[in-house]
Amino acid sequence: MHTRRLGRLAARTFLAGALVAGVAACGDDDDDTAAVDAPAGDGEQAAGGGDDAFCAALVEFNAAIPEVDLEDATADEAMAAHAQLEPLWAPIRDGAPEDVRAEVDQLDPSIEGLAEGDAEAFNADETFETYQVMVGKAIPSCDFETVSVTAVDYAFEGVPETLPAGTLAFEFENASDEEEHEMVVFKKNDPSQSTEELFELPEEEAMAAITFAGFAFASPGDSSSSLISFDEPGDYTMVCFIPVGGGEEGPPHFTQGMVAEFTVQ
Repeated sequence: MHTRRLGRLAARTFLAGALVAGVAACGDDDDDTAAVDAPAGDGEQAAGGGDDAFCAALVEFNAAIPEVDLEDATADEAMAAHAQLEPLWAPIRDGAPEDVRAEVDQLDPSIEGLAEGDAEAFNADETFETYQVMVGKAIPSCDFETVSVTAVDYAFEGVPETLPAGTLAFEFENASDEEEHEMVVFKKNDPSQSTEELFELPEEEAMAAITFAGFAFASPGDSSSSLISFDEPGDYTMVCFIPVGGGEEGPPHFTQGMVAEFTVQ
């Protein structure tokens, strides 16, 4: 699913080490007036509406996806991933409301392909895009608490200073006319470590210093939706790693100021 993109961006993150001296603090780019629905009860976001089983299953499946790396999977690895994901996917397949049925039916063969040891469909960009569409359509039905973030050249707008723990739906809009943008969200395992210090670490140390939380991508003038589960309170960072101009040689967007920091309580 989106593990293919996640693998690419993880590589970009730490190959850009020589460029991080120009990383800008998020400071003025944060906007604590973002549209965030009222927290539900104790802050743990529970799926609402009439499709509770589907919504709960979607949260569990979505949380499991980042743990499955099938970029260069063997047949055995693909089948092992199917054994892990199928029990989580089954209630989505069986209980999908009508407004997301088409996308669930499109995604189903990519899950079933893993059972045969074939991860090609699961890794396809089209699968990732269909999954994002499904999540976007499920947000109103599931009544997820929603955060709206807008990407511009080069900043994130609408990122609150604090967010509640639990599963949140992010509506990610790319307001740029030319640049692709992504939001990669991770928790800093050591809150005393600054984002600038984190990006200066060698790749292995940097990967050990963060916990990946979620991801969204949008082409210029487009938007997408993503579910992110904040299971632990702490300090989180949102970054765009795409190079300026979209090629391989440009400096990453975060060196131009596309970084935001917030706290989960």
